[in-house]
Amino acid sequence: MTKRQFIQHYFLLNKYSYLFAMLCIFAVNWLQVEIPRFIQMAIDLLNQSSEAAHTALLDNVTMVVVLSIVMVFIRILSRMYSLNPGRITEAALKNDLFFRLNRLPSTFHSRFASGKLISIINNDLNGIRLFYGIGFLQLFNIVFALSLTPIWMWRISPDLTLYSVIPIALAFIVFRIGFKRLRGLWTARMHRLQDLSEQLMNYLSGIDLIKSQQMDSWVDGKIDIVNGRLLDTTMQITRIQTFIMPVLDYANNVMKVLILGLGGYYLLQQELTIGEITAFLSYSVLLALPLMHLGRIVTVFQMGMVSIDSVQRILNADLPETDNIALSPEDKAALQRATLRVTNLRYQYPLEAQPEQDGQAVPIAASNGPDSDAPWVLDGISFELTAGKKLGILGSIGSGKSTLVNCLNHHLHVAAGQIAWGDVDITQMSRQNWRHFVRTITQEPYLFSDTMIENVQFGAGKNANVRVVGDVEDVLQLSQLMDDVSRFTKGAETVVGEKGIMLSGGQKQRLSIARALLTPCDLIIMDNVLSAVDYDTERKILNGLLNRIKDQSVLIVSHRISALESMDEILVMAKGKVIARGTHKELLLSSPYYRETWELQQHESGSAA
Repeated sequence: MTKRQFIQHYFLLNKYSYLFAMLCIFAVNWLQVEIPRFIQMAIDLLNQSSEAAHTALLDNVTMVVVLSIVMVFIRILSRMYSLNPGRITEAALKNDLFFRLNRLPSTFHSRFASGKLISIINNDLNGIRLFYGIGFLQLFNIVFALSLTPIWMWRISPDLTLYSVIPIALAFIVFRIGFKRLRGLWTARMHRLQDLSEQLMNYLSGIDLIKSQQMDSWVDGKIDIVNGRLLDTTMQITRIQTFIMPVLDYANNVMKVLILGLGGYYLLQQELTIGEITAFLSYSVLLALPLMHLGRIVTVFQMGMVSIDSVQRILNADLPETDNIALSPEDKAALQRATLRVTNLRYQYPLEAQPEQDGQAVPIAASNGPDSDAPWVLDGISFELTAGKKLGILGSIGSGKSTLVNCLNHHLHVAAGQIAWGDVDITQMSRQNWRHFVRTITQEPYLFSDTMIENVQFGAGKNANVRVVGDVEDVLQLSQLMDDVSRFTKGAETVVGEKGIMLSGGQKQRLSIARALLTPCDLIIMDNVLSAVDYDTERKILNGLLNRIKDQSVLIVSHRISALESMDEILVMAKGKVIARGTHKELLLSSPYYRETWELQQHESGSAA
């Protein structure tokens, strides 16, 4: 959506609240201009000593008091109904952003670091909250004040009103210059905040490496550079807000001097009374308040506009068209236990995102066109995986194993006609539907700072909270983690910490296996998930896993032959190609690479024992 559509969409979200607030703000401003009129009449009656004048004076004072009390209550309502929409809009926008981020492909997340996205959600949404809250409150207030107050001033003295406008008009010229300059500076400041957030996220993620390598001073210097840029931009904004934006306040003071000087002259000429001069000064104060707030409202609107631009980068990001395709329950049932067919799969990364090692770099976009100069990471991969079949993938670092996994689980975009599930090409299936059939366990599992039970149940669906603990204990037992869990003081209720910091690498991997086993699927892909466990634990996990999922397809990627010995078929990969295939016994006879790798690992296993 365009910026105008964005503003209109979230404005209409609270349209009734804004409508009531507008009525209240109009009533407040009408009462503000009516009260000085009664003050004027009361002051002009002070010089009269008649009984009627005394009665009229009391009536006018009573009206001032009553209108003031009423104005206080209406002002409270106006603030409630104009400020609350800001919070409501912030909450709705956060939900929309998280919904969008959860569905954007990996190509988007590779362009936007997590630190930048966090900065947008935290810092930029504050600007939008102020925009829809205090921003609209002050906007309505300024519009009504600048509409009603000059009319009442004109009723008292047209000449004095015109003279009062002169300093305001001159101040607006200077104000507009600062206004235009601030827009660019606020944009730059938002980018500096995002850069700082990105840097902090990177360094905090690698804090252990920074400490062990004694890189503290180097990191301090890098952060100081980024923080210095933010400081420079903020100081430029502060200078404008300090010296240029308050020009309207200066103009207000000049206006009061003009009113007192010219008003005194008109009083001597008997063109105005003391009551009218007093009322005119009261109106000048009412006119000055919105002008004083104008500098603040401009800052809020500048922040809001810049924040909207930043947020729209997420909301307007393109989603794959296939993600809008939803399979019916009948279609899902027909595709269960289907055969995975990979036909002449070829994949290449763009040159600017070429991974140095297999699976280490995340591509900016897929490029399978024949005109690309990037080398093929996968070249001519073909195989079939029928229901219940167990397939192993063996290869060294850089052979293309992780890239193959990312193509199979729809993490990377591949050309049509290369991967099919049954009779359906996965490029014509939404990622959500595809992952209904496929469960991928990665070599670097992500754990949330929650209990072990909650981490296992994560992603189990709407009924995760009502699953009996026995299910969780069952999968923990299968993943050979139950003995470790029993040694914890709180058992499975132990909080694992951020990213599972309380667990070892092997425990994290086994917990991720338990998570994948909790919910049913047709194909389980295990990408080198047993690299951090010993050979004996690996064998127990695989035996328990294969016994449990006899009717499910399994694809295990590993550099350990011991994890693949029981597979129905093993593919040996090198430089993106399949150089050999067969069972464990067949490959020992037919593939020198496989046999040498097996002998080397047998020696390492015996030494470790």
